Amino acid sequence: MLKAEKEKTVNELRKKLISAKSLFLTDFRGLNVEEMTKLRKELKKGGAEYKVSKNTLIRMAAQQSGFEGVLDHLRGPTGLVFSYDDPISPAKILYEVQKRVEKPKIKLIWIEGRLLDESHLKRLALLPSRQVLLAQIITGLNSPVANLVGTLQALLRDFVGVIDAIREQKLS
Repeated sequence: MLKAEKEKTVNELRKKLISAKSLFLTDFRGLNVEEMTKLRKELKKGGAEYKVSKNTLIRMAAQQSGFEGVLDHLRGPTGLVFSYDDPISPAKILYEVQKRVEKPKIKLIWIEGRLLDESHLKRLALLPSRQVLLAQIITGLNSPVANLVGTLQALLRDFVGVIDAIREQKLS
């Protein structure tokens, strides 16, 4: 690889690292071409990108973009999964692929500044989507207010019922 090509690759990786919301370092050994192609397509549908590069180039890009935490995990063949929108969607896809073919092996997970190991993949994959989580939060925040409104309505209804009963008693 020529020096200009290496610099271009490092710059591309650096830009991807800076703009990524999550990063998954994988060991893709054992994946055949068909499985790798299928994995790339599934990740692309989920808003992620799979990139294979030399560890030395990844190391340079990581150092330039402040990702020093990943340097210790750059041994053996390394594939990078970048997610720019939903940081959890690649975890769901990688988890499903691992259930089918038991590959790729996850070396490291970086999500919005936190480093996690492979043991966290299943927990991340089983999280509900962002929209579902937001709906659950809104429902949780709305619940006390809805309960208060229901209680006040019951008090008002009961009060009107008592006044109506008194009126009926005085009329009879």
